[in-house]
Amino acid sequence: MRVGRKIRSKMVALLATLTCGVALVAGAAVAEAAQSHPDLSGVWVVFQNSRTGGRFGMPAGPKLSERGKKMVADFKAKYDVKKYEPGAYCVPDGMPTEMFGGGSYPFEIIQQPKRITLLNELEMQVRRIYMDGRGHPKDFPHTRGGHSIAHWDGDTLVVDTALLKAWPIAMWPHSDEAHIVERISLKKRSDVKITTSGFLGGDVGNIILVDELTMTDPIMYDGPQKITLYARKLDQKETLEYDCTEGNWWTLIESTAKKK
Repeated sequence: MRVGRKIRSKMVALLATLTCGVALVAGAAVAEAAQSHPDLSGVWVVFQNSRTGGRFGMPAGPKLSERGKKMVADFKAKYDVKKYEPGAYCVPDGMPTEMFGGGSYPFEIIQQPKRITLLNELEMQVRRIYMDGRGHPKDFPHTRGGHSIAHWDGDTLVVDTALLKAWPIAMWPHSDEAHIVERISLKKRSDVKITTSGFLGGDVGNIILVDELTMTDPIMYDGPQKITLYARKLDQKETLEYDCTEGNWWTLIESTAKKK
């Protein structure tokens, strides 16, 4: 009996050791697979795009359909958007404009296995890109930034953004049926034709973040609108605070100051 118990105890211990070993190997394989993807982390700034002509170095606007032109014209006829430009009142444009880096505002990428987060210095906009296999929800509200999901296609991150709130003004007007697909990858400087270094100037470095963005809108656009954005990595490790509303508040509060 004692011999049998000793044998069973040894077998149980051996089985536990083997199970633990298999778990460790599987965990290591998952970690290695996650680490095999390019590391997009860091602070980046767009210095060049394939669709020049927009304000502040940003891409020129989309080619609108006849219906889209009418919607933009009707909105401008009804509201004074030139005097009351959204940015002057701290209203963020959202996607796709937040990826354009207008005025050379940088953005930070925080990369995790199941989520990538983009922190944009301009208007302190935040993008959460989910990579856990979920789809776009049916009960999610339409917002400026929309809802983003992604997966890896080899070394390329493919991001799908939907549920965008209609935006009939600014540089990239669109309806709530707009849809964006981005293919984000790292490329060697030698593989990219450099024509500018952006507002910040300086060396663009050896590795370039390339975002090939395609935006469709069956209501407002005349076919798919494509832009390629090129960003260089900055030495700084964080973005700055963009407190837009404080200035507006002080302007209003100063107007109420009592005169002595």
